[in-house]
Amino acid sequence: MSAVAAQPHVTLSGDINGDYVVEDRRPDGRLVLVPERNGVYPAVVPAFGGRRATPEEFAAFEAEYGPFLPPDGEG
Repeated sequence: MSAVAAQPHVTLSGDINGDYVVEDRRPDGRLVLVPERNGVYPAVVPAFGGRRATPEEFAAFEAEYGPFLPPDGEG
C-alpha cells in the first residue's frame, strides 16, 4: 500500500470536480487538498532543458501575443 493510499481523500463535484487527497488538516478546520494522481502524473515535474529566448524571438512573441504582464507574486 502506498503512502498516498493511506491519506484521506475526497471527491469534489460542483465548480471543481475530481478526486483529491487531504494533504494537511489545519487547527482551524481548513483542509489543504491536492489532486489525487493515481499514477497518472509524475510526482515531480521534469526539469526543463530550455534556454532563454533571443531578442528576436522575444519580439516575435510580443508581436503575436502582446506584452508580458508584470509578475503577480504567485510563483
